Amino acid sequence: MIRKARRFPAALFLALVILFAAVCGTAGAERTGKVRGGWLILRSYPSYNGKQLASYPTGTVVTITGQSGAWYAVTAPDGLSGYMLGSYLTVSGDDLVVGGDAWVTSTNGLNVRLRSGNGTRYGVIASYPPGTKCKIVDKLGTFCRIDIGKYTGYMMTKFLTATDPGSGGGGGGTVLYDVYVTSTNGRGVNMRSTPSKGNNVIGFYDVGTKAGMITPGGTWSRISIDGKTGYMMTAFLSKTVPDPFVPSGGSYVISYNGKNVNLRNGPGYNHTVIGTYAPGTPLTILTPGPQWDFILIGGVYGYMMNQFIVTK
Repeated sequence: MIRKARRFPAALFLALVILFAAVCGTAGAERTGKVRGGWLILRSYPSYNGKQLASYPTGTVVTITGQSGAWYAVTAPDGLSGYMLGSYLTVSGDDLVVGGDAWVTSTNGLNVRLRSGNGTRYGVIASYPPGTKCKIVDKLGTFCRIDIGKYTGYMMTKFLTATDPGSGGGGGGTVLYDVYVTSTNGRGVNMRSTPSKGNNVIGFYDVGTKAGMITPGGTWSRISIDGKTGYMMTAFLSKTVPDPFVPSGGSYVISYNGKNVNLRNGPGYNHTVIGTYAPGTPLTILTPGPQWDFILIGGVYGYMMNQFIVTK
């Protein structure tokens, strides 16, 4: 006997299609969370019994990758992944109110794009630095429609916050405390645009340079130096002013013609001479460079060409 094929109800099929689309749309929407209420523990699984992997202070922005009950699966700025309790996270978009003020934010300090439509396929109208004020016109999930400057457009919700960042973070975050650049060999340290090694160096700073700590991390920390925001390896940051680097054996001035050697206030002939020193004068190399070394000599800091410096 040949059985007649049963027809799949059209209404049920349509409902399944809508449900599938909703699930896929939710999975593709990247959200962020900001730690509040003090230090928040990152755990290995969604439970108080989960191993403590690290802890992060108020203001730390994490990327949300999933949810398990009251716990969010997150990736921290230093690259560690685990779970955080949702009651201590302000999730992107939750604090935004239609008709209310908001500010542009980003975890790397770079400008954020304003688009002509609510999707990355739409054209870019302009881009704005962290800290730029705007007004929320409409909330559309992953994107918000905003008035900003002379334009009305769409910006990703994860790059908007209802909390005024103020002026403390150099454009992109509140400074928690001061730190200083340090290293074991006396050389300067790179600041990078993202928390990883690669061709993303945005600054190079001498040992002892003062910085503002925005988001401390286990491997990388987000900092601000002279208005520039970026990432530096935590191992090269100290809460105390580092002692001057003193190479073993000591160093001193040499001169092939017996004349004094100039000390300048910058690494180049165009910089002002702030002192001259006779051959044999002892000095301390603080930051070696390709042609000019940053040194301490006779209680004065400055730059001297390394062809006139010898180390015993």
